[in-house]
Amino acid sequence: MSRVDFYILPDGSNSDRFACAIATKAWTNGNRVHIHTTSAASATTFDDLLWIYKDISFVPHEIFDGNAHEETPVTIGYDDHYPEPSQVMINLGADVPGFASRFERVIEIVGGNESMKQLARERYRQYKQADYEIHNHKIDSLTEDD
Repeated sequence: MSRVDFYILPDGSNSDRFACAIATKAWTNGNRVHIHTTSAASATTFDDLLWIYKDISFVPHEIFDGNAHEETPVTIGYDDHYPEPSQVMINLGADVPGFASRFERVIEIVGGNESMKQLARERYRQYKQADYEIHNHKIDSLTEDD
């Protein structure tokens, strides 16, 4: 069963920038990473953010259209589109994707307003019911790079 890591961010944190930092770290550790978003528009927005996330580094990535290039270690998708094989999924969607169990590790980022936190609590319950291995990480503060 997949491992699920919930990162609980301080109020007012930029969860998308934190997702960029996690994706970068997972990729530099040798993992293929898939970032699951809510829609085509969200995927495009996140794609743009990865281009400008850090001006001194580059994260090789592409929006997944059903055909992942073998050399692209980070993909961004929505709906039921995901590449195989990938080790890490960062879920930026509102629900637990039906394909979450196909990843060795799932990252959930909890931040923002109360409605976003409530959605994260519901995902937590779903993972718990499905018997995933769950780990919580409370992030007390973020640096400019996170």
